[in-house]
Amino acid sequence: MSYLASRQSSEAMDETDILLILSLLVNSRTPYQVLAERVHLSVNAVHKRLQTLIEEGVVQGFTAKPSLYALGAYDVLIHGQSRASPVSDAMKRLSSNDSVYWVTVASGNYLYVGCYIRSIAELEGVAEFIRGTAEIPEPKVGIINWGGAPPTPVKPFDDLDWQIIYQLKDDSRKPLAEIAETVNASAKTVRRHLDDMIQNHYIDMGLKWYPDKGNDIMTIFHARTRPGVRLNQQDFTMRYLPNLLYTMTFSNLPGEHLLVTWTRSMKELKELGERIEREGVFESVSPNILYTGDIYPTWRDKLTEERGKQPT
Repeated sequence: MSYLASRQSSEAMDETDILLILSLLVNSRTPYQVLAERVHLSVNAVHKRLQTLIEEGVVQGFTAKPSLYALGAYDVLIHGQSRASPVSDAMKRLSSNDSVYWVTVASGNYLYVGCYIRSIAELEGVAEFIRGTAEIPEPKVGIINWGGAPPTPVKPFDDLDWQIIYQLKDDSRKPLAEIAETVNASAKTVRRHLDDMIQNHYIDMGLKWYPDKGNDIMTIFHARTRPGVRLNQQDFTMRYLPNLLYTMTFSNLPGEHLLVTWTRSMKELKELGERIEREGVFESVSPNILYTGDIYPTWRDKLTEERGKQPT
């Protein structure tokens, strides 16, 4: 069997692993057959790869949440140099805020803190909490632009919608028949509700991904486009797959891009950085290697618990 079809535990991820993870980050309910077609492997080989990633702790769960779009909420990234020591204590303190969903430590005690806020009115308070708690004197605050600013709430979830999301929250790959039995509805009805939420982007089905559990190098490149230059983000990302996982842009920080990348060696990282610089669209490109991170429950999880859990 070729290396592409099978990978031994404790090895660094390869391109196929990354492509599988990227697909599951977009929709963790993607069927094995579809995943297999995308990476040109058998269903059995894909299943074995995912099991290996789970056993290694790289993948620690398949999740579901009401989408930010449906809730009219915002995804915010706050980052900067931290003076906290040890930084692990700062991470624990940050997790006490129910808006903080992700904290990653990079070289030089640099912290990236991902937050979900219910409204722009919450932004100042959350940013001040992170500034003080993480001891970041000059944090940069960016409202992540995943395709436009979220609108006011557009989806009045009914009880069954909430119950379905609740059933999927810790296992988004749960079979429809099992969900249907638990929520006392037909599988056809559950499928209709779930398909509607997926098609209208009312539900996020993602992944708990811990790349620091592997032997790979995860890096965020801080890049700023040259004056008057507009980056075609989709084309740019496609040219650099699978090394470039995704690009973060910000509605309040025009021209700033965070390029989240994966490489298997420092040599490959250096070559990737040089290639990005040669694009000629950025006036500055600075890499920041990620060391460790964690994912935390937020108000979105609490909301799902409150609205979706059936009374016993």
